[in-house]
Amino acid sequence: MSRKRTIGMVLGAAVLGVALIGAGYGARQGAAQDPAYTSSVRVQDQNRDEVGEGQEAAQLQSLAKIDMTQATSAALAQVPGTVLRASLDNENGNVVYSVEVKTTTNEVKDVKVDAGNGTVVHVGAAGHGEEGEGNE
Repeated sequence: MSRKRTIGMVLGAAVLGVALIGAGYGARQGAAQDPAYTSSVRVQDQNRDEVGEGQEAAQLQSLAKIDMTQATSAALAQVPGTVLRASLDNENGNVVYSVEVKTTTNEVKDVKVDAGNGTVVHVGAAGHGEEGEGNE
C-alpha cells in the first residue's frame, strides 16, 4: 500500500508541476502581446537605429489614411479635454496616432487612434518620457 501511495503522490506532483508550467507559459504568452490592440494599418517593426527616425516618420505618414486633425478629433470624442501632444507612431507594428489628452480632472490620458480608420483602439494613462514620442 505504501508503494502505491508514494507512486500516486509522485504522479500527482508531476501532473501539478506540468499544469503550473503550462499556466505560467500561457500567462507569459498573453502578456507578450504589447500593445494588446491591432490596428488596421500594420508595418514591420523596425529598429530606429537601422532605418533612422526621419525615414520611419515618412514611411508611417505614407501609410496613414487619416491626418493628425482627424486623429485628435477622434481622441477628443473619446476622452474630452485638451490635446497636449500628438504623434504618428509605430507601436510594435501598429501604425497609430498617440494623442495625449489632459482631461477636465487633470489626468493625462494616452489615446491610441488607428491611423487607417480613425477608431480609438486604446486609452491608458500617459507615460511621460516614452521613446518615440514627438511634439506636433
